[in-house]
Amino acid sequence: CVVNFGEVLELASNGFLRANVHRVVTPPAGTDRMSVAFFFGARLDATVPLLELTPELAAHARGLTRDPMNPLFREVGKNHLKSRLRSHPDVAARHHPDLLEGA
Repeated sequence: CVVNFGEVLELASNGFLRANVHRVVTPPAGTDRMSVAFFFGARLDATVPLLELTPELAAHARGLTRDPMNPLFREVGKNHLKSRLRSHPDVAARHHPDLLEGA
């Protein structure tokens, strides 16, 4: 069983929960693969709060992932836009090239 946590939970838990790099591995021929996706999102104008963890859990929080190619933003809309620009670079380049400058 694999559970992928998203960036919002990483932000809210100060890295106690880590956002996974999503990748799909095709199973061998003749093997079944079941995938159940559930997406839960916040309002685009929301800001991700920092949850108050118990001292035991907070001791294991590693802080946010630092990746210059994938910065994390507390502003939900900004984080969502960043993900869409990265996921669909051809569409972004065609319709919003101004948003790709410096991205």
